[in-house]
Amino acid sequence: MGKKILVVLPSPLMARNFLRSDALRLLLGREGVQVSVISPNPDDRAVVEAEGGQWLPYYHPRRSAVEAGAAAVVLRWTLYARYLAGLAIHMSLTYRFNTISGFGGFAGRLKQSWAIRRIYLREGLPMSPIFGVPFARSKWLYRALFRLYYAGWQAFDPVNRQLAQLQPDLVILSMIQTHMVTPYALAASKAKVPVLGINGSWDQPTTKGPVCPGIARIVTQNEIVREELIEYHGIPAERITVIGWLQMDAYAKVEAMDRTSLLCRIGAPANSRYILFAANAPRLGPHEPELLRELARHVEAGAFGDDVVLVCRCHPQDRMWQARWGWAAIMPKVVIDPPDLGPLEHLASVIRNASVVVASAGSINLDAVALDVPTIGIAWEDPSLPYWDRPARAYDLEHLAHLRSSEGMAFAHDITTLVEACGRYLGDMSLDAAGREHLRQRYLYRLDGGAAQRLVQEVREMLE
Repeated sequence: MGKKILVVLPSPLMARNFLRSDALRLLLGREGVQVSVISPNPDDRAVVEAEGGQWLPYYHPRRSAVEAGAAAVVLRWTLYARYLAGLAIHMSLTYRFNTISGFGGFAGRLKQSWAIRRIYLREGLPMSPIFGVPFARSKWLYRALFRLYYAGWQAFDPVNRQLAQLQPDLVILSMIQTHMVTPYALAASKAKVPVLGINGSWDQPTTKGPVCPGIARIVTQNEIVREELIEYHGIPAERITVIGWLQMDAYAKVEAMDRTSLLCRIGAPANSRYILFAANAPRLGPHEPELLRELARHVEAGAFGDDVVLVCRCHPQDRMWQARWGWAAIMPKVVIDPPDLGPLEHLASVIRNASVVVASAGSINLDAVALDVPTIGIAWEDPSLPYWDRPARAYDLEHLAHLRSSEGMAFAHDITTLVEACGRYLGDMSLDAAGREHLRQRYLYRLDGGAAQRLVQEVREMLE
């Protein structure tokens, strides 16, 4: 009988990165292997089934379907209340772990205004000292909460039953430091099914708290993440494998993409050059609309030449994109590229054909580096904001601190330095090429299109 694999992808963006790589196709390419994928986005069903897999919706006690009747409603809200209590415990764990570890970026975020911190709180991030009460630095209390949380607080019968029904030989979990995977991790532990963890993003070891226990092996994007998991999380080195960035496998194919067709597809004038403004999610980019407006005025005024336009690429999870960016579509020389969780080849082509990529703190700068496109980090020092609220403070986070001091990209702290940096790169795209090569070596492991293949090799070894 063939092997059964269950892949749990609790975030739409992480699901995109996995499903739009070759990972699912390669897993299903082994004779007799059956793969079930759990994710929160119903649009993923078509992608999974097209490859021959089975798609199942991610379980959430409030949103998942239940039987009709008053008793079922009471049960749903009871489970949801327990889920929220578990989330609060996880937020306390994260607060304490980050405090005990001495992460400077986390300490800086706690100094931000309440207006900013409450946005993070709504997303389950512990940006309030209340989560450290009492004795935030007590390792004994941290361990006690850890045991309480992972003893079964977030175990849910529907998830346990689902695993019992599927009977997987291996569970693959993404985002292994978040509360979203805990019910599945506990269910796998109860069923004695081995777990392969995929590190969610390059920032997570120093921002998202403890790694979920019970994970047999972990794959990561680069050596930096591997070292952080060893140093801060105590994961044995032999249980961690560096595979690279799944979403960047598409970049190995991007050279063959047609520039003329891309310009037509996004609505940019033929033969134009463009500055790609890669917008962040709303909570991370409240400063970006006014910044785009100012940059668009310089483009319109011909500051970079008559053939240059500005393309605003909306963040793939920006549900407010029309309100945030719709106004810019009527501005001369501005093109809006709507949110897209589809094939990664489109993103790769948009970046590869840009003359320069402008982005707030995030991995999109590394996407540009991967494709050897000049990139500018928005490190805004807005004097109208309190010091800790300024966008530049994002570069105090551990995963971005080295990037801020590197020579492979420029950083703009106001509109003047942004315009100057854009002008330099538009004049000579080879500037900082050696620095970009250094960043590729440090952050991007092997850009050979083989990250998915290396992930599948880990799976094969665990199933043998």
